[in-house]
Amino acid sequence: MRTSSTDIFRRDRLTWQGYFLIGYLAYLQAAVGVLMPFFRAEYGYGYLEASWHFSAPAIGGILTGIIGARLILRFGRRAAIWLGGAGMALGYVLLMHGGLVPLSVGGMILAGLAGTLLQSATQSALSDRHGERRAYALTELNVGASLAALMAPLLVSGAERIGIGWRAAIYLCLGYGACLWLIFRQVSVPMPTRGEGAPAQRDGKALPPLFWAYALVLILTVAIEWSIIYWSADFLERAVGFERVTASTLMTFFFVAMLIGRLIGSGLTRRYRNTTLLIGAMALSIGGFALLWMAPSPALNVLGLFVVGLGAANLFPQCLSLALGIAAAQVDAANARVALSVSLSLLVAPQLLGGLADQIGIRDAYGTVLIFQAVALLLIVLANRALRRAAPALA
Repeated sequence: MRTSSTDIFRRDRLTWQGYFLIGYLAYLQAAVGVLMPFFRAEYGYGYLEASWHFSAPAIGGILTGIIGARLILRFGRRAAIWLGGAGMALGYVLLMHGGLVPLSVGGMILAGLAGTLLQSATQSALSDRHGERRAYALTELNVGASLAALMAPLLVSGAERIGIGWRAAIYLCLGYGACLWLIFRQVSVPMPTRGEGAPAQRDGKALPPLFWAYALVLILTVAIEWSIIYWSADFLERAVGFERVTASTLMTFFFVAMLIGRLIGSGLTRRYRNTTLLIGAMALSIGGFALLWMAPSPALNVLGLFVVGLGAANLFPQCLSLALGIAAAQVDAANARVALSVSLSLLVAPQLLGGLADQIGIRDAYGTVLIFQAVALLLIVLANRALRRAAPALA
């Protein structure tokens, strides 16, 4: 079904600030999965110990999901955004130089708390700024995130190849974050106001049941995307047979596909309903992962990695746009609950795959992603049907 809106979408300085800052966040998040083979080799960690570093950000994200809306309403979105960026920088410094599990995992907890605060405040600001055109902004936001994430495997593996080490790729991004602060620190980030068409947000008011239906889908889409990001380099090395640096470099195919998928999705969002695009994205994701996991030759494994990236690219932005549209009058509270849902997924999924990989091997454990996809597809179909009955304009 085609959308009928002809409103003009304009990108102001706040919009560009959001795009660049989410790129900063996405690069650092993506880098963890790419650098993990080198990190494990350096410190002698097993799969389960490595998975603690994948799940640790979720602990911080859960804290933000519980109290984030109150913090943002109390101190403002602008403070949340810049303190979030600084907290992420400190967290990754601890990861790089902690040396001990409590320090490196603690750094990831801090990074998760700060990064989730940054993301929630940014998404809320852009959702309010662009209103009914929020789908355009959120899709483009994730295009920028994909472009930044694409750079992570290139720079991490490149730093290793030339002998300066993976830490150099992290410090480069921290310098980029400092430059963003210098450029955008004066940009006003407005809070929601009372008045007609802009109801005051109430964190204690119950969110609509349909919001929670799509929040459950978000849990599964995040589990799918980040299980692939975190474990595909190890899968390509241990199960497919690529050399370690080559396996990390091949993750570029996934991030390139995510970028292409979101660029395509940005255009399709102007023509088709989010519900339609979400179904199509999940179907493509399932087909790509099946090829990645079960292909009989390395070339087909890599092709599957690319195809699953095309599909996964639009799962989160389309589902998020639906959830925030349903809860438009409570966008900060909704974003905080989204952060909680996402963090719960990040807490459980990497631990599940890491624990299974230690017991049954990375190849068999990796198939858990296909189960996530099947359940998510069923939930999307049911939620879309309910949305068409309850709010035809959104569906």
